[in-house]
Amino acid sequence: MKKYLKDYTEQVYEETQKIIDKFGPRLAGDQASLDTADHILDSFKKISDQSEKEDFYIHQGAFLGWIKILVFNYALAIIFMWLNLAFISVILLVLSLVILVLQFFLYKPLLDMFYPKRKASNVIGIIEPKKEVKQQIIVSGHHDSARIFNFLTHQPKLYSFRVTGSIALIIIMVVVNLLILIFSQLEAFNLYLSIFFTFTFLLVGQMWFFASKKGTPGAGDNLVASMVAMMVGKHFKEVEHLNHTRVIMLSFDAEEEGLRGARAYVKKHKEQLKEIPTYLLNSDCLYDEKELFFLTSDLNDFVKYDEDFIDELLEVSEVAGRFVFKQPISFLTGGTDAAEFAKEGIKATTLIGMPWTNDNRMNSYHTPDDTLEHVNFNVVVYALDIFISYIKYKDKEVGIKK
Repeated sequence: MKKYLKDYTEQVYEETQKIIDKFGPRLAGDQASLDTADHILDSFKKISDQSEKEDFYIHQGAFLGWIKILVFNYALAIIFMWLNLAFISVILLVLSLVILVLQFFLYKPLLDMFYPKRKASNVIGIIEPKKEVKQQIIVSGHHDSARIFNFLTHQPKLYSFRVTGSIALIIIMVVVNLLILIFSQLEAFNLYLSIFFTFTFLLVGQMWFFASKKGTPGAGDNLVASMVAMMVGKHFKEVEHLNHTRVIMLSFDAEEEGLRGARAYVKKHKEQLKEIPTYLLNSDCLYDEKELFFLTSDLNDFVKYDEDFIDELLEVSEVAGRFVFKQPISFLTGGTDAAEFAKEGIKATTLIGMPWTNDNRMNSYHTPDDTLEHVNFNVVVYALDIFISYIKYKDKEVGIKK
Protein backbone atom coordinates (compact mmCIF):
# COMPACT_ATOMS: atom_id res chain seq x y z
CA MET A 1 0.00 0.00 0.00
CA LYS A 2 1.26 3.48 -0.87
CA LYS A 3 2.14 5.22 2.37
CA TYR A 4 0.17 8.35 1.56
CA LEU A 5 -3.01 6.26 1.11
CA LYS A 6 -2.61 4.88 4.61
CA ASP A 7 -1.93 8.36 6.00
CA TYR A 8 -4.90 9.89 4.15
CA THR A 9 -7.22 7.11 5.31
CA GLU A 10 -6.19 7.64 8.91
CA GLN A 11 -6.94 11.35 8.47
CA VAL A 12 -10.34 10.51 6.97
CA TYR A 13 -11.15 8.47 10.07
CA GLU A 14 -9.82 11.14 12.41
CA GLU A 15 -11.73 13.99 10.78
CA THR A 16 -14.94 11.97 10.48
CA GLN A 17 -14.90 11.00 14.14
CA LYS A 18 -14.07 14.54 15.19
CA ILE A 19 -17.16 15.88 13.40
CA ILE A 20 -19.43 13.15 14.76
CA ASP A 21 -18.18 13.73 18.31
CA LYS A 22 -18.55 17.49 18.02
CA PHE A 23 -21.86 17.82 16.17
CA GLY A 24 -23.62 14.44 16.39
CA PRO A 25 -26.40 13.60 13.89
CA ARG A 26 -26.67 16.24 11.16
CA LEU A 27 -30.15 16.42 9.68
CA ALA A 28 -30.28 18.91 6.82
CA GLY A 29 -31.81 22.14 8.06
CA ASP A 30 -30.65 21.60 11.64
CA GLN A 31 -27.94 23.68 13.27
CA ALA A 32 -25.66 20.64 13.55
CA SER A 33 -25.46 20.32 9.76
CA LEU A 34 -24.82 24.06 9.34
CA ASP A 35 -22.06 23.94 11.97
CA THR A 36 -20.55 20.93 10.21
CA ALA A 37 -20.46 22.92 6.96
CA ASP A 38 -18.55 25.70 8.76
CA HIS A 39 -16.12 23.13 10.16
CA ILE A 40 -15.50 21.60 6.73
CA LEU A 41 -15.05 25.05 5.22
CA ASP A 42 -12.28 25.78 7.74
CA SER A 43 -10.59 22.53 6.66
CA PHE A 44 -10.99 23.30 2.95
CA LYS A 45 -9.47 26.76 3.39
CA LYS A 46 -6.17 25.22 4.48
CA ILE A 47 -5.77 23.16 1.30
CA SER A 48 -7.57 25.19 -1.39
CA ASP A 49 -6.76 28.03 -3.74
CA GLN A 50 -10.37 29.11 -3.32
CA SER A 51 -13.03 27.95 -0.87
CA GLU A 52 -16.53 29.03 -0.01
CA LYS A 53 -19.80 28.00 1.52
CA GLU A 54 -23.00 28.36 -0.49
CA ASP A 55 -26.26 28.61 1.40
CA PHE A 56 -29.58 27.49 -0.04
CA TYR A 57 -32.99 26.62 1.38
CA ILE A 58 -34.86 23.39 1.81
CA HIS A 59 -38.27 22.44 3.16
CA GLN A 60 -37.32 20.08 5.95
CA GLY A 61 -39.18 16.76 5.94
CA ALA A 62 -40.86 17.26 2.56
CA PHE A 63 -38.95 14.50 0.78
CA LEU A 64 -40.53 11.74 2.89
CA GLY A 65 -43.87 13.51 3.16
CA TRP A 66 -45.45 11.17 0.62
CA ILE A 67 -45.42 8.35 3.18
CA LYS A 68 -47.97 9.82 5.58
CA ILE A 69 -50.16 10.99 2.70
CA LEU A 70 -50.14 7.42 1.42
CA VAL A 71 -51.22 6.03 4.81
CA PHE A 72 -53.86 8.71 5.41
CA ASN A 73 -55.42 8.35 1.96
CA TYR A 74 -55.42 4.56 2.23
CA ALA A 75 -57.41 4.80 5.49
CA LEU A 76 -59.87 7.20 3.88
CA ALA A 77 -60.20 4.96 0.83
CA ILE A 78 -61.19 2.04 3.07
CA ILE A 79 -63.87 4.17 4.72
CA PHE A 80 -65.29 5.15 1.34
CA MET A 81 -65.29 1.50 0.28
CA TRP A 82 -67.50 0.73 3.29
CA LEU A 83 -69.79 3.56 2.13
CA ASN A 84 -69.99 2.08 -1.38
CA LEU A 85 -68.25 5.14 -2.82
CA ALA A 86 -65.62 3.40 -4.88
CA PHE A 87 -65.03 6.40 -7.15
CA ILE A 88 -63.81 8.50 -4.18
CA SER A 89 -61.52 5.67 -3.11
CA VAL A 90 -60.01 5.59 -6.60
CA ILE A 91 -59.40 9.36 -6.58
CA LEU A 92 -57.66 9.23 -3.20
CA LEU A 93 -55.47 6.27 -4.12
CA VAL A 94 -54.49 7.58 -7.55
CA LEU A 95 -53.57 10.88 -5.92
CA SER A 96 -51.31 8.98 -3.51
CA LEU A 97 -49.62 7.14 -6.38
CA VAL A 98 -49.07 10.36 -8.34
CA ILE A 99 -47.43 11.95 -5.30
CA LEU A 100 -45.31 8.83 -4.78
CA VAL A 101 -44.07 8.85 -8.38
CA LEU A 102 -43.30 12.56 -8.52
CA GLN A 103 -41.90 12.96 -5.00
CA PHE A 104 -39.93 9.72 -4.59
CA PHE A 105 -39.46 8.08 -7.98
CA LEU A 106 -38.48 11.33 -9.74
CA TYR A 107 -37.48 13.54 -6.75
CA LYS A 108 -39.75 16.41 -7.79
CA PRO A 109 -40.37 19.08 -5.09
CA LEU A 110 -44.11 18.49 -5.09
CA LEU A 111 -44.71 18.81 -1.35
CA ASP A 112 -42.03 21.32 -0.41
CA MET A 113 -44.38 24.26 0.03
CA PHE A 114 -46.16 22.48 2.89
CA TYR A 115 -43.04 22.04 5.05
CA PRO A 116 -40.93 24.49 7.08
CA LYS A 117 -38.21 26.39 5.23
CA ARG A 118 -34.69 25.85 6.58
CA LYS A 119 -31.21 26.96 5.57
CA ALA A 120 -28.63 24.42 4.38
CA SER A 121 -25.04 24.80 3.15
CA ASN A 122 -22.79 23.26 0.50
CA VAL A 123 -19.02 23.58 0.95
CA ILE A 124 -16.62 24.02 -1.98
CA GLY A 125 -12.84 23.95 -2.26
CA ILE A 126 -10.97 24.54 -5.53
CA ILE A 127 -7.41 23.53 -6.43
CA GLU A 128 -6.12 25.12 -9.63
CA PRO A 129 -3.56 23.43 -11.95
CA LYS A 130 -0.13 24.84 -12.81
CA LYS A 131 -1.01 25.63 -16.42
CA GLU A 132 -4.09 26.38 -18.50
CA VAL A 133 -7.30 24.80 -17.20
CA LYS A 134 -8.62 22.38 -19.81
CA GLN A 135 -10.97 20.30 -17.65
CA GLN A 136 -12.28 20.02 -14.13
CA ILE A 137 -12.98 17.02 -11.93
CA ILE A 138 -15.29 17.26 -8.93
CA VAL A 139 -14.90 14.85 -6.03
CA SER A 140 -17.86 14.86 -3.70
CA GLY A 141 -19.78 13.44 -0.77
CA HIS A 142 -22.48 14.78 1.53
CA HIS A 143 -22.16 15.78 5.17
CA ASP A 144 -25.81 15.66 6.24
CA SER A 145 -26.93 12.43 7.87
CA ALA A 146 -30.09 10.44 7.26
CA ARG A 147 -33.13 10.06 9.42
CA ILE A 148 -33.16 6.72 11.20
CA PHE A 149 -35.31 4.31 9.21
CA ASN A 150 -37.25 2.38 11.84
CA PHE A 151 -37.92 -0.47 9.40
CA LEU A 152 -34.17 -1.01 9.03
CA THR A 153 -33.58 -0.80 12.76
CA HIS A 154 -36.36 -3.23 13.67
CA GLN A 155 -36.94 -6.38 11.58
CA PRO A 156 -34.74 -5.25 8.65
CA LYS A 157 -35.37 -8.52 6.78
CA LEU A 158 -39.00 -7.45 6.40
CA TYR A 159 -38.08 -4.02 5.01
CA SER A 160 -38.81 -4.82 1.38
CA PHE A 161 -42.05 -6.63 2.21
CA ARG A 162 -43.32 -3.77 4.35
CA VAL A 163 -42.47 -1.01 1.87
CA THR A 164 -43.07 -2.71 -1.46
CA GLY A 165 -46.04 -4.60 -0.05
CA SER A 166 -47.71 -1.37 1.06
CA ILE A 167 -47.30 0.21 -2.37
CA ALA A 168 -48.55 -2.98 -4.04
CA LEU A 169 -51.69 -2.95 -1.86
CA ILE A 170 -52.51 0.58 -3.01
CA ILE A 171 -52.25 -0.48 -6.64
CA ILE A 172 -54.38 -3.58 -5.97
CA MET A 173 -56.99 -1.47 -4.19
CA VAL A 174 -57.15 0.94 -7.15
CA VAL A 175 -57.70 -1.96 -9.56
CA VAL A 176 -60.38 -3.54 -7.35
CA ASN A 177 -62.32 -0.28 -7.01
CA LEU A 178 -62.09 0.36 -10.74
CA LEU A 179 -63.50 -3.10 -11.40
CA ILE A 180 -66.37 -2.39 -9.00
CA LEU A 181 -67.13 0.81 -10.91
CA ILE A 182 -66.97 -0.93 -14.30
CA PHE A 183 -68.78 -4.14 -13.41
CA SER A 184 -71.81 -3.36 -11.27
CA GLN A 185 -72.34 -7.05 -10.42
CA LEU A 186 -69.13 -6.89 -8.33
CA GLU A 187 -70.87 -4.53 -5.88
CA ALA A 188 -72.31 -7.63 -4.22
CA PHE A 189 -68.78 -8.47 -3.04
CA ASN A 190 -68.08 -4.98 -1.72
CA LEU A 191 -68.65 -5.99 1.91
CA TYR A 192 -66.11 -8.81 1.73
CA LEU A 193 -63.62 -6.62 -0.14
CA SER A 194 -64.03 -3.84 2.44
CA ILE A 195 -63.31 -6.33 5.24
CA PHE A 196 -60.23 -7.59 3.38
CA PHE A 197 -58.76 -4.13 2.80
CA THR A 198 -59.53 -3.10 6.37
CA PHE A 199 -57.26 -5.92 7.54
CA THR A 200 -54.55 -4.89 5.05
CA PHE A 201 -54.30 -1.56 6.83
CA LEU A 202 -52.26 -3.43 9.45
CA LEU A 203 -49.45 -3.47 6.86
CA VAL A 204 -49.95 -0.08 5.21
CA GLY A 205 -50.53 1.69 8.53
CA GLN A 206 -47.03 0.77 9.70
CA MET A 207 -45.60 3.09 7.07
CA TRP A 208 -46.63 6.03 9.27
CA PHE A 209 -43.70 5.09 11.51
CA PHE A 210 -41.22 4.44 8.67
CA ALA A 211 -38.75 7.18 9.62
CA SER A 212 -37.73 8.55 12.98
CA LYS A 213 -37.37 12.25 13.78
CA LYS A 214 -33.83 11.44 14.91
CA GLY A 215 -30.77 11.29 12.68
CA THR A 216 -28.03 8.69 12.36
CA PRO A 217 -24.37 9.36 13.21
CA GLY A 218 -23.88 9.32 9.43
CA ALA A 219 -20.32 7.97 9.23
CA GLY A 220 -20.53 5.71 6.17
CA ASP A 221 -23.55 7.55 4.83
CA ASN A 222 -21.92 9.81 4.11
CA LEU A 223 -19.43 11.89 6.06
CA VAL A 224 -16.54 9.60 5.14
CA ALA A 225 -17.14 10.45 1.46
CA SER A 226 -16.80 14.19 2.14
CA MET A 227 -13.53 13.52 3.94
CA VAL A 228 -12.34 11.38 1.00
CA ALA A 229 -13.02 14.35 -1.28
CA MET A 230 -10.99 16.55 1.06
CA MET A 231 -8.02 14.16 1.05
CA VAL A 232 -8.06 13.92 -2.75
CA GLY A 233 -7.94 17.70 -2.93
CA LYS A 234 -5.18 17.83 -0.35
CA HIS A 235 -3.10 15.38 -2.39
CA PHE A 236 -3.21 17.53 -5.50
CA LYS A 237 -2.54 20.71 -3.56
CA GLU A 238 0.39 19.45 -1.51
CA VAL A 239 1.90 16.38 -3.21
CA GLU A 240 1.25 16.05 -6.95
CA HIS A 241 0.45 19.24 -8.81
CA LEU A 242 -1.67 18.85 -11.92
CA ASN A 243 -0.99 20.60 -15.21
CA HIS A 244 -4.40 21.17 -16.78
CA THR A 245 -7.03 19.79 -14.39
CA ARG A 246 -8.92 21.84 -11.83
CA VAL A 247 -9.95 19.74 -8.83
CA ILE A 248 -13.10 20.75 -6.96
CA MET A 249 -13.86 19.33 -3.52
CA LEU A 250 -17.57 19.37 -2.78
CA SER A 251 -19.43 18.47 0.38
CA PHE A 252 -23.16 18.64 -0.23
CA ASP A 253 -25.86 19.28 2.32
CA ALA A 254 -29.43 17.95 2.08
CA GLU A 255 -28.73 14.82 0.04
CA GLU A 256 -31.10 13.02 2.39
CA GLU A 257 -33.75 15.64 1.61
CA GLY A 258 -33.99 14.59 -2.02
CA LEU A 259 -30.58 15.69 -3.39
CA ARG A 260 -31.44 19.33 -2.76
CA GLY A 261 -27.83 20.40 -2.17
CA ALA A 262 -26.56 18.95 -5.43
CA ARG A 263 -29.56 20.44 -7.22
CA ALA A 264 -28.81 23.90 -5.79
CA TYR A 265 -25.14 23.65 -6.80
CA VAL A 266 -25.87 22.54 -10.37
CA LYS A 267 -28.48 25.25 -10.80
CA LYS A 268 -26.07 27.96 -9.63
CA HIS A 269 -23.02 26.72 -11.55
CA LYS A 270 -24.59 25.29 -14.70
CA GLU A 271 -22.66 27.56 -17.08
CA GLN A 272 -19.28 26.90 -15.43
CA LEU A 273 -19.95 23.16 -15.42
CA LYS A 274 -20.51 23.19 -19.17
CA GLU A 275 -17.88 25.64 -20.40
CA ILE A 276 -15.08 23.05 -20.10
CA PRO A 277 -15.22 19.22 -19.83
CA THR A 278 -16.40 18.38 -16.32
CA TYR A 279 -16.50 15.04 -14.51
CA LEU A 280 -18.11 14.22 -11.17
CA LEU A 281 -16.69 11.48 -8.94
CA ASN A 282 -19.23 11.12 -6.16
CA SER A 283 -19.14 8.47 -3.45
CA ASP A 284 -21.80 7.27 -1.06
CA CYS A 285 -22.16 4.51 1.53
CA LEU A 286 -18.52 3.47 1.65
CA TYR A 287 -18.59 0.49 3.98
CA ASP A 288 -17.04 -2.58 2.33
CA GLU A 289 -14.30 -2.71 -0.34
CA LYS A 290 -15.56 -6.13 -1.50
CA GLU A 291 -18.84 -4.51 -2.58
CA LEU A 292 -17.43 -1.50 -4.46
CA PHE A 293 -19.21 -0.60 -7.69
CA PHE A 294 -19.93 2.39 -9.90
CA LEU A 295 -23.53 3.24 -10.65
CA THR A 296 -24.54 3.16 -14.31
CA SER A 297 -27.92 4.71 -13.50
CA ASP A 298 -29.51 6.66 -10.69
CA LEU A 299 -32.73 8.09 -9.30
CA ASN A 300 -34.61 4.77 -9.16
CA ASP A 301 -33.10 3.92 -12.59
CA PHE A 302 -34.72 6.92 -14.30
CA VAL A 303 -31.38 8.73 -14.86
CA LYS A 304 -28.72 7.00 -16.97
CA TYR A 305 -24.97 7.59 -16.76
CA ASP A 306 -22.41 7.69 -19.57
CA GLU A 307 -21.23 4.07 -19.91
CA ASP A 308 -17.97 5.07 -21.62
CA PHE A 309 -17.10 7.22 -18.62
CA ILE A 310 -17.87 4.34 -16.24
CA ASP A 311 -15.79 1.90 -18.30
CA GLU A 312 -12.87 4.31 -18.26
CA LEU A 313 -13.09 4.43 -14.47
CA LEU A 314 -13.16 0.64 -14.33
CA GLU A 315 -10.03 0.41 -16.51
CA VAL A 316 -8.15 2.85 -14.28
CA SER A 317 -9.32 0.96 -11.19
CA GLU A 318 -8.07 -2.31 -12.65
CA VAL A 319 -4.66 -0.83 -13.44
CA ALA A 320 -4.49 0.42 -9.84
CA GLY A 321 -5.24 -3.12 -8.65
CA ARG A 322 -8.65 -2.28 -7.22
CA PHE A 323 -11.52 -4.58 -8.15
CA VAL A 324 -14.67 -2.59 -8.87
CA PHE A 325 -17.73 -3.51 -10.90
CA LYS A 326 -20.66 -1.56 -12.32
CA GLN A 327 -24.41 -1.90 -12.04
CA PRO A 328 -27.59 0.17 -12.35
CA ILE A 329 -29.31 1.44 -9.26
CA SER A 330 -32.18 -0.74 -8.05
CA PHE A 331 -35.73 0.51 -8.39
CA LEU A 332 -37.20 1.91 -5.16
CA THR A 333 -33.75 2.45 -3.60
CA GLY A 334 -33.65 6.21 -4.18
CA GLY A 335 -30.82 8.23 -5.67
CA THR A 336 -27.46 9.92 -5.15
CA ASP A 337 -26.16 13.46 -5.70
CA ALA A 338 -24.54 12.50 -9.00
CA ALA A 339 -28.00 12.24 -10.59
CA GLU A 340 -28.43 16.02 -10.53
CA PHE A 341 -25.29 16.44 -12.65
CA ALA A 342 -26.17 13.69 -15.11
CA LYS A 343 -29.58 15.28 -15.70
CA GLU A 344 -27.70 18.27 -17.15
CA GLY A 345 -25.53 16.12 -19.40
CA ILE A 346 -22.43 16.23 -17.18
CA LYS A 347 -20.42 13.02 -16.94
CA ALA A 348 -20.98 11.71 -13.45
CA THR A 349 -21.27 8.59 -11.36
CA THR A 350 -21.29 7.45 -7.74
CA LEU A 351 -18.96 4.91 -6.16
CA ILE A 352 -20.95 2.71 -3.75
CA GLY A 353 -19.45 0.41 -1.14
CA MET A 354 -22.29 -1.87 -0.05
CA PRO A 355 -24.97 -4.13 -1.56
CA TRP A 356 -27.62 -1.83 -3.01
CA THR A 357 -31.04 -3.45 -2.95
CA ASN A 358 -33.97 -3.21 -0.57
CA ASP A 359 -33.40 -6.84 0.38
CA ASN A 360 -29.68 -6.55 1.04
CA ARG A 361 -27.95 -3.52 2.52
CA MET A 362 -25.46 -2.97 5.32
CA ASN A 363 -26.98 -3.34 8.80
CA SER A 364 -25.64 0.10 9.70
CA TYR A 365 -27.33 1.86 6.77
CA HIS A 366 -29.83 4.48 8.02
CA THR A 367 -29.62 3.14 11.58
CA PRO A 368 -27.98 4.32 14.83
CA ASP A 369 -25.14 1.88 14.00
CA ASP A 370 -23.82 4.04 11.15
CA THR A 371 -20.54 4.57 12.96
CA LEU A 372 -16.91 4.38 11.87
CA GLU A 373 -16.47 0.85 13.21
CA HIS A 374 -18.66 -0.31 10.31
CA VAL A 375 -16.54 1.47 7.68
CA ASN A 376 -13.74 -0.85 6.56
CA PHE A 377 -10.31 0.76 6.42
CA ASN A 378 -9.63 -0.63 2.95
CA VAL A 379 -12.81 0.76 1.41
CA VAL A 380 -11.45 4.26 2.08
CA VAL A 381 -8.02 3.25 0.74
CA TYR A 382 -9.61 1.93 -2.46
CA ALA A 383 -11.79 5.01 -2.99
CA LEU A 384 -8.82 7.35 -2.52
CA ASP A 385 -6.60 5.30 -4.81
CA ILE A 386 -9.22 5.07 -7.57
CA PHE A 387 -10.05 8.77 -7.53
CA ILE A 388 -6.43 9.95 -7.34
CA SER A 389 -5.40 7.51 -10.09
CA TYR A 390 -8.25 8.59 -12.36
CA ILE A 391 -7.51 12.30 -11.94
CA LYS A 392 -3.83 11.74 -12.74
CA TYR A 393 -4.81 9.67 -15.78
CA LYS A 394 -7.16 12.36 -17.10
CA ASP A 395 -4.62 15.12 -16.52
CA LYS A 396 -2.00 13.20 -18.48
CA GLU A 397 -4.53 12.43 -21.23
CA VAL A 398 -5.62 16.04 -21.69
CA GLY A 399 -1.99 17.16 -21.59
CA ILE A 400 -1.02 15.17 -24.70
CA LYS A 401 -4.03 16.31 -26.73
CA LYS A 402 -3.44 19.14 -29.16
